[in-house]
Amino acid sequence: GGFCVEAATTSSNSCFLFVGQVNFHPKWATSLETSDSKQSIKVSIQLNISSPLKARLRSEINTVPVVVSTRLPETIMPLQTQLAASHFQKRAAFNAYMKNGDSQNSTVIGYTTRPDAPVYLIDNQSFPFRKSEGQTHNPIAGETSWMTFHYLPDPLVPDDDEITEEKISSSNNTNVPKFDIPIADDYFAGLLGNQLLVKNAASTPTLMDTANALANTRLVALYFSAQWCGPCRGFTPLLIEFYNVLKKVAPSHGLELVFVSSDQDEGQFQQYYGKMPFAALPFSNRSLAQQAKSIFGVRGIPSLVVVDALSGRIVASPDESRREVHQACQRGEEAIETLFRGWLEKVPPESTSMLDILALSCQEVEAGTGEAKETVTANTKSEQYLKMKERDKKKNTVDPSARVKELFSQLVAKGMEPNAAAVEAIKQATVEQKKPLVSTELEEGTIQGTCENCAVEIENNTIDMMVEKICQLNAGDKSKIVMILSTAKKYVANVRKDPSNPRFRNFRLSNKVFDRITSNPGSIELLMKLGFVVFHSDLDFVASIPLSVDLTLMGDVFDNLLTKYSS
Repeated sequence: GGFCVEAATTSSNSCFLFVGQVNFHPKWATSLETSDSKQSIKVSIQLNISSPLKARLRSEINTVPVVVSTRLPETIMPLQTQLAASHFQKRAAFNAYMKNGDSQNSTVIGYTTRPDAPVYLIDNQSFPFRKSEGQTHNPIAGETSWMTFHYLPDPLVPDDDEITEEKISSSNNTNVPKFDIPIADDYFAGLLGNQLLVKNAASTPTLMDTANALANTRLVALYFSAQWCGPCRGFTPLLIEFYNVLKKVAPSHGLELVFVSSDQDEGQFQQYYGKMPFAALPFSNRSLAQQAKSIFGVRGIPSLVVVDALSGRIVASPDESRREVHQACQRGEEAIETLFRGWLEKVPPESTSMLDILALSCQEVEAGTGEAKETVTANTKSEQYLKMKERDKKKNTVDPSARVKELFSQLVAKGMEPNAAAVEAIKQATVEQKKPLVSTELEEGTIQGTCENCAVEIENNTIDMMVEKICQLNAGDKSKIVMILSTAKKYVANVRKDPSNPRFRNFRLSNKVFDRITSNPGSIELLMKLGFVVFHSDLDFVASIPLSVDLTLMGDVFDNLLTKYSS
């Protein structure tokens, strides 16, 4: 095994190179002197393998190749079926294609896809992979976005990296976060008191510590209302509907509501609160209710204030949240989920960063203990052969949630305002979590294998060679070449008519017309050589005619090729 690293230098500098395990900085390095000319460094690693290793498909989540080769043939699975198929169905179709053993699949090393997208085949030109920047298809339901599957030797593929029908059917029901939200306990205790009224299974109000009543919630909404208020009585049923929908969608790490009463007496409060399923500030805490109104600038009722549970910062003000809830309830459950996700995007970046760290820590713990459940959305087993042993690592046993609370208390004790203290505590804890756990020192040493300078090899992929390759993949049928070039030429002609219109320059690989090209192996590589560019978007892979291209020259090239291969 081994790899090659290109290095272009303008002076005789040392190039330092090391090979080691993930999460570990080896205490050795090897150095090479590079010349003024363009060089590459070739590294060969000695492996003791007596027989070839079996290859299996490895899943890469939210990952896309730099380019695709073609799509799964129509004879295996029609395009419209690919767009509607599940991951399990797409895997079965891909396996059937690879079992054919013909010349078309000899260079295929895997595929990439997502919901509502074709099965795009990939080859060695598809590296390097990169992370898909778009969000998941449906973050709340747990559906994944782009996934790439590629062949690797069996030891490099986790044992549980398999797609089965049972996994997929259960994955959407098991995507429940497994870490606790470090809510700002002291802030909410100061705002709402030490206890809140909550409804038990029999809908009977009981007192509960504020920290427990708000435990594991991502957002806290304060509802200022009263029975004597006509608009309040009209809005409350909508808010109850909103709350119940979110409890189904996000039972954990969701939203918790707290009713803050402006009723005139205890009797009115009890009668009005009896219809509500959420928590409430006890009526006896009238002073805290007035204080909360003052803090959030509530000038009338009904009013709804949404705050981040980690920092106490306002996410949705009274001026906008009531209107947003009313509109969402009119549009249905999907709109309610969309509004909730929109609120989550408004929380302070420090809170988001802290939750990302907690989620990652949880995944690492599960991977180390083998407690993770099998789903289609992640490789749950850690590749221990790639990572340094736990006993060699410096342990980080600090609970991030506990650390945030500790820092928050220290900052408040120093006189910092609670909101600012919560934000600063999250920021400091985030920085601490990101500190490296191992030494970064390197000591000069040797590598078990070879490391040498060599000239850079440039592969001579001419147009004729690519055309010949496409003919071979299509049993010598030159009509495929003519069809590919003719279709591409029409796109070039459209751009020449209106060069400034981006609609003519960019086209999805799966659209009905361009699919005549996409469905033929080798055609995308040919078009890229002729000046087209292929890139990935959240929804699909896209072919483009760049602004820098000389359209007249490109048109002439296609004319010449069509003349040559039509004869």
